[in-house]
Amino acid sequence: MNALDRLDAGPIPDKLADLRAGSAVAIDCISPETCVNLSDLADQLQYRKARPVTGSVKTPVYQDFELDYEVPREHPFWRIAEALQSVFGPLLDDAPRERLSDNDSGFSLNDLIVQRYPPGCAGISPHRDHIEYRMIILILLLSGDGDFRLHPERDEAEGTVIDFRPGQLLMMGAPGIASDFVRPFHSVRNVTAVRRTIGMRFDRRLAGLST
Repeated sequence: MNALDRLDAGPIPDKLADLRAGSAVAIDCISPETCVNLSDLADQLQYRKARPVTGSVKTPVYQDFELDYEVPREHPFWRIAEALQSVFGPLLDDAPRERLSDNDSGFSLNDLIVQRYPPGCAGISPHRDHIEYRMIILILLLSGDGDFRLHPERDEAEGTVIDFRPGQLLMMGAPGIASDFVRPFHSVRNVTAVRRTIGMRFDRRLAGLST
């Protein structure tokens, strides 16, 4: 099965330029049939409930979903990360960007998480991803609905819903994609059908580059 059966890499360089301003965009990536097959695989994983509240006392983040953060390396989902790495790696290595350290060897999708949002769940309140996730965040939506929203601040009352549907790959900028990049606040709400996602990131702690 070719997981990336609808991905057109042609527009991606221009989209990457947009992400440097702190935006996010979704592009077609996999077919409805592949979504079904990957959703079946996702349901075979071992999930745990996300911590109801994370973050600091002053800036709590409220979470209501399931996750598997220990997907074995031999799992087919890691083959998807490798395929996307072959697309994004050369583009990010060649593009103007902030160098992470003297030992910077380039972008690598070395962190993978699968999330499942049951119908009626509260999702996740506005938050920023960890500062050690670098250059770009990739999220593949396998099923379901819900609003993926970008917020100018932590205030949930303001924000823009990103058009993001099953079968699409969301690209969101992260530190390192530009020297003055500011991590965007984002949230997921209004889930009425089981939402399954595969999140893929470059965690520079796993690459031995953290400060």
